[in-house]
Amino acid sequence: MRSDARRLFCSSRNWDQISARWIWENIRNRCEKVCWHRLVWFPGHIPKLSLISWMAILDRLPTKDRLSRFGIIMDGGCGLCSSGLESRDHLFSDCVFAREVWTAILLACGLTRAPLSWSDSIHWLLLNLKGKSLLVLILKLAWTGFIYYIWEERNHRQFRGSHRSVGTVVSSIKESVRIKLYRSHMKRVDVVNRKLCID
Repeated sequence: MRSDARRLFCSSRNWDQISARWIWENIRNRCEKVCWHRLVWFPGHIPKLSLISWMAILDRLPTKDRLSRFGIIMDGGCGLCSSGLESRDHLFSDCVFAREVWTAILLACGLTRAPLSWSDSIHWLLLNLKGKSLLVLILKLAWTGFIYYIWEERNHRQFRGSHRSVGTVVSSIKESVRIKLYRSHMKRVDVVNRKLCID
């Protein structure tokens, strides 16, 4: 990296402008924002991953269908519902186990919605999770928690041979949301907000 550093510092005529921010702006690769960036990139999201980590989770997740394309031979079935090929779309939107988890989370927030495909779910989230209300914050936290805990459950079943129920995963998501809310400075004064925080 010495040649890069030399090029960077030799191009600067004014040493007063050199700061950590200036260096970062000159070395980083700028990419076009993905449509879902604000769903996962907000203060306190679950878990505290970088945007690059979320991009890997949502676009390059090492699901069985992707691994088989790289020549890694394994059983391609979904380890959560035992039906369908394990892909990102299946795991987070078509899998019966994941659908039950997300439906329970929505019901806890007082919402009902028919199951949607992955792309339709992202579209729904982008349309509806706007603003700074407590419900929007809870749903954003719940969605990032949902992605995290579904992938964690998949890995526990794949590599540890342990299984948790839908109720246990839902409880883990609720607890993570509750912890994040206690750390935030949201005002919880009305009946709806109080009910959401208790549930």
